[in-house]
Amino acid sequence: MRRLCVPTASPLTSWLCCQLGAREHYAVPRALHTGHRLGHLVTDAWVPPQSPLRVLPGDRAKRLRERYHGDLAQAPVTHLTTSLIAHEFLWSVQGKAGWQLFTARNEWFQRRAAAVIDAMSPQPDTIVCAHSYAALEIFRIAKLRRLRCVLAQIDPGERHFALVAESAAQAPEYGPPPPAPPADYLERWREECVLADRIVVNSEWSRRCLELAGVPAAKMSVVPLAYDVEGAPSEVHRYPDRFTSERPLRLLYVGQVSVAKGVKALLDAMALLADAPIELTMVGVRSAQVPQRHFDDRRIHWIGPVSRSAVMSHYRAADALVFPSLSDGFGMAQVEARAWRLPIVASRSCGQVVSDGANGLLLPEVTPDAIATAIRCLLAEPALLTAFSRNSDRSQVDGLAALGGALASLEAVL
Repeated sequence: MRRLCVPTASPLTSWLCCQLGAREHYAVPRALHTGHRLGHLVTDAWVPPQSPLRVLPGDRAKRLRERYHGDLAQAPVTHLTTSLIAHEFLWSVQGKAGWQLFTARNEWFQRRAAAVIDAMSPQPDTIVCAHSYAALEIFRIAKLRRLRCVLAQIDPGERHFALVAESAAQAPEYGPPPPAPPADYLERWREECVLADRIVVNSEWSRRCLELAGVPAAKMSVVPLAYDVEGAPSEVHRYPDRFTSERPLRLLYVGQVSVAKGVKALLDAMALLADAPIELTMVGVRSAQVPQRHFDDRRIHWIGPVSRSAVMSHYRAADALVFPSLSDGFGMAQVEARAWRLPIVASRSCGQVVSDGANGLLLPEVTPDAIATAIRCLLAEPALLTAFSRNSDRSQVDGLAALGGALASLEAVL
């Protein structure tokens, strides 16, 4: 365990953030630190510029080099990097993978983070924030010390996993349903929800799904994800007067290629529009077994997973983003697209980034017909795309200041 030396915290500081991974580029601790409320960050890996780990070769070392953010250079950080490296080696030798590896990593982090909190003896007014599925042991020790607990819910919870299984079962040609989470995974999550004084979800969709799972509505707050628009262009996208085979409508999909993300409906919509002047670029890990007929469609370009900077180049080249997810805690691709002033065609089962008819189109349902209808609308009226791009006001993208303000406002209801 490594604790970094930092200046004395300000009187406003009251949050202790436990974060496994670099979710949203450390948005929560960054927002808290900017608002002088971050008392401490406990994280699994932290590799600052001076770390000798930065010179190691290989993909794992490359991923470790990404575990740092300059905004937190002066923040109080306790990290478990050495222990993580040792345990990752052990889990690899033990052959752990999938849910077994995922739960092992979560349980390891909870135990270590709980021990850090116990050793710190934080003040009674401290708020402990941890992400869902990796918070139980942290909250248990926090409650023993009479600390307040905020659960950052990363997805729509139990209902989400049911929807994933249902959608895959209805599309057998795309492969078997993904393995379901272990029973105790959701049982521990339910206990996290009970111990939490407040549960932060990123969308109304997630809030509704948690309500269906029995989580009290009064316990939840909707806080959209933050996104830094720096580096994205401010210009409105340009479109031709009409789309042709020489200048087709360029659609973009960014995310995991799976049935639950609406990929089957999207690809079937392309089949319904077989003669239309459109191209579809698919960017992301392919977890579904996509039928060969879609690979044979030369209008569909399969890119696979790419770096963050490469994803930005695809936003720049596209005419519109299609986000047809059947269930998503938020959908960061939508926010990235909006920051690039890119029109969006989206489902209603995710974060509310699209204002229907203003900066994009909301699907009434995730079906091939509904997606095809929306695409035909864009093909028929290219001027709509110009209007949508113009209305994608980057100033309305929630940034770190908005996130910090939303988190600070929770203090009054804890």
